[in-house]
Amino acid sequence: AQESRGLGDVYKRQALVRKEILLLVRDPHALAVLFIMPTLFLVIMAGAMSSYLQDRLPPLQLVLEVPQNSESSRFFHDALQAQLPDSRLLEEGPAQMARIGLPADFDQRLLDTPHQGPTLSFPAQFDRLSRQRLHGAVTIALAQTRLLAYLQDSGALQDGLSRAEQLELVQQRTESRIDEQERLASGDLSAQANATQMSVPAWLIFGMFFVMLPMAGSFQREQQSGALLRFRCLGLGLGTLAASKVLPYLAINLVQFAVLLSIGVYGLPLVGLPALELNGSLLAYAWLAISIALATSSLGLLLAALARSSEQALLLGGGINIILAAIGGIMVPKSVMPEAMRQLAELSPMSWALDAFLTLLVGHGSLNDVAPWCARLLLFAAVAGASGLFLFHKRVQQTQWTTHY
Repeated sequence: AQESRGLGDVYKRQALVRKEILLLVRDPHALAVLFIMPTLFLVIMAGAMSSYLQDRLPPLQLVLEVPQNSESSRFFHDALQAQLPDSRLLEEGPAQMARIGLPADFDQRLLDTPHQGPTLSFPAQFDRLSRQRLHGAVTIALAQTRLLAYLQDSGALQDGLSRAEQLELVQQRTESRIDEQERLASGDLSAQANATQMSVPAWLIFGMFFVMLPMAGSFQREQQSGALLRFRCLGLGLGTLAASKVLPYLAINLVQFAVLLSIGVYGLPLVGLPALELNGSLLAYAWLAISIALATSSLGLLLAALARSSEQALLLGGGINIILAAIGGIMVPKSVMPEAMRQLAELSPMSWALDAFLTLLVGHGSLNDVAPWCARLLLFAAVAGASGLFLFHKRVQQTQWTTHY
């Protein structure tokens, strides 16, 4: 008898899970929220941020104004071109182009101390990053030109060298070897991520957290239709009812994770954007997917137990999701946030998930590197799940026939 009762509970649980999956599959609005919306956000934001977060800076078109040609001005031109190898230095151009103006007495004033350098003129649409890049290139080219003038004035430069040989000699004298050591999987990696590495995990996480909306909506429909009360009359246990809510959406979350990652790897190149490279441990990705899915499903269970109507579930779920995304570095990278906002971001589980993702994608991390973030997500899942289970039990116990009329 006990064995048959146990088999009956298993069949009931399977039937409830199957029912939830069928309801979700037949709901186009839920599928749009879980798959289409994050996909659109992913592609749009990756394209929008492609000129801001990128591994390779775009080429510049500049006007180099030289009132009087000389050996020094031509050397400066070559040195500047070496600093900006993909950019074009023009003699003249439209007003909306950035300009570098050399003084008429450029040769005579190279050895002056203090020295007055060229004049830089930027149009209004010239972004701050390009200004800093151009200023640094001009500074190096001017320093190399002044070094050449000093070597010529002191007689330390061999006669008969071509301009290319002079530039090579000066570059050798001004070049220093700097050892760069990157501490992988540590610190804030959002500033080092490109547009694809930032957008794909950010909107993947955002989409996964939206699973709590259909979870809460399904619970409200069951309660309002009287289905929840009929489940109670069948003698279904609390664990069975809760599992029937969590397991289908846990599986949907894992599917979301795989689908959106695949879009980043294979879909973005189809629209001309850089593909996502899955650096780091594949086992770590699987563990991270499970951790995020448990956190979102547990939060969904808590929301389902808290909300008293479908409208309330929509407002609570949407508001919580947007707030967690706003403070968690999803909508705005944490690298551009002030220090107070960065500290606030540590309260968001979306921030933990994003940090774990960037640890893998940018920091080439391992399972041990993402373990602290996964532990936070699992702890959050445990707290939210326990709270949701307690409130869910109270809601089920309080459900009566008169609550639906």
